[in-house]
Amino acid sequence: MHQVLTLALVCLALSTDAFAAALARGAQQRTHDALQAVRVGSVFGLSEGLMFLLGWGLAQSVAAYAEAMDHWIALVLLAAIGTLMVREGLRSEPDETASDTPSLARRTALGTVLTAIGTSIDAAAVGVAMALSGTSVWLALGIGFTSFVMSALGYLIGPALGVRFGQRAEIGGGLVLILIGLSIFYSHMTGG
Repeated sequence: MHQVLTLALVCLALSTDAFAAALARGAQQRTHDALQAVRVGSVFGLSEGLMFLLGWGLAQSVAAYAEAMDHWIALVLLAAIGTLMVREGLRSEPDETASDTPSLARRTALGTVLTAIGTSIDAAAVGVAMALSGTSVWLALGIGFTSFVMSALGYLIGPALGVRFGQRAEIGGGLVLILIGLSIFYSHMTGG
């Protein structure tokens, strides 16, 4: 049960930055567009899942060399990513993706893809940490699906809620990643 909860929290934590970015993109719209929300969600979900797979595969290729330090690597990676997410969420100046006059790149499909790649880089690092902790590669599907749902919802509610909620979600996601890193470290150090 503990492992299922941990994996669910990883999926949610990784989806918070995608949620925040999709929320900011949706906030640029005046009306709700369900089809566009599905498109945005698909781009973010695919990006998060593929980046996790990339990190997981990289870790598998070096797992034999990193086995003695895997819990330290997981702790450092997850704590660093979590700290960066919290810092981004606490920024006092508004996110540039939510400006009143978004650039053409931010309003286009290319802008969505670039934003999705930017927000999913942390999924690659988490993929490394999760692979070293013995987590199954199938977690990528959960991460991709969760990011898809959260991003689509973020885009849909963006016109109504703006970016404030997105920053809080990113802070929460960052804190969850830090706690998961501590949990993996504690588990390995205590043999539990």
